[in-house]
Amino acid sequence: MKVIERFSDLLCHSTVEDWRNQIFKLGSDLGYERTLLAIFPDRDTPVEVEYAFLHTNYSTEWLDRYHAQKLGHVDPVATHCAIKSTPLIWSPDIFSARKQKEMYEEASGHGLRSGVTLPIHGARGEMGILCFVNDAKPGKNCQHNINRSLPELSYFRDFIFESSLQFMKPSNQTREAVSVTCCELECLKWCAAGKSSWEIGQILDCTEATVNFHFGNIRRKFNTTSRRQAVVKAIKLGLIHPV
Repeated sequence: MKVIERFSDLLCHSTVEDWRNQIFKLGSDLGYERTLLAIFPDRDTPVEVEYAFLHTNYSTEWLDRYHAQKLGHVDPVATHCAIKSTPLIWSPDIFSARKQKEMYEEASGHGLRSGVTLPIHGARGEMGILCFVNDAKPGKNCQHNINRSLPELSYFRDFIFESSLQFMKPSNQTREAVSVTCCELECLKWCAAGKSSWEIGQILDCTEATVNFHFGNIRRKFNTTSRRQAVVKAIKLGLIHPV
């Protein structure tokens, strides 16, 4: 099953419960027993549980502890997501300060030992944290497995974010209307098939710079920060289909 096909059903759920449960199932299928999604409406919102659009199967005991102790101010994962876009692979080394080490040790007791966090940064200022975690022992083998799954997890992240918007906004919002040119639509289709700008240029008989120009217009029209997010939105709007 191709990556896009695997995650595209997230765009079809009408209830947040079904949507959330599928995220947890897909995370488990990928080898991660615990998943956490926390999205904040803008970068000025405090990175604390009570302000987030939060869905997780972390233990309630650990969430209560995290909230009561305001560990978001200690957690290096939260700090990373606030200022960076790159994935962060968990290891004991990133929890370097004393309070961070104490937090990691306690989190490990709740099955949160190894994993990866993918930051979310939306075009409208949204900031989010997406964690896929299991109880595996940290080390080279664990890191190798995470590195292998990162391309798939990155697409998963974009489908989660795009599909979450319908549950974070008023239900009476109108469906977005986006007009794309034939060339832009072809670029989206081939990007969804995994082609690079150079490869798309060869297929469409144009330069790589022209393809990148089209994607710049696409990101602007779709109000997204990456071409992968634009592909997910195009699928959501029915402009292209998973193949």
